[in-house]
Amino acid sequence: MSVSSPGQPPHNGPQGPNPPAYLQLAPAPQHEQTAPQRNGWAVACLICGLVGILGFPILLCWIFGCVALFQIARTGQSGRLLVRLGVAASGIWILIILAKAAELTPTT
Repeated sequence: MSVSSPGQPPHNGPQGPNPPAYLQLAPAPQHEQTAPQRNGWAVACLICGLVGILGFPILLCWIFGCVALFQIARTGQSGRLLVRLGVAASGIWILIILAKAAELTPTT
């Protein structure tokens, strides 16, 4: 049994009566797929790793890298490569600093 307005024939579609126009829903808006955002801590880790010659940013690089990896694992953001590059760059700076310190150390 279908309910229709007086004087109007029932609207029977292939799956039964169609609801009145005021009850029909508008189609959902199309959502664009966007790439995950890059983690800011990962960017900071890379920058600190690159300017590690100053000494102090090396420690910050490792701290920022740990924070970034935890956030990336939780939120699914991108930036793992930036963390790896930053930590690798800081490791190279550590090796350079140690080599220069060994070179300047007097031998007896």
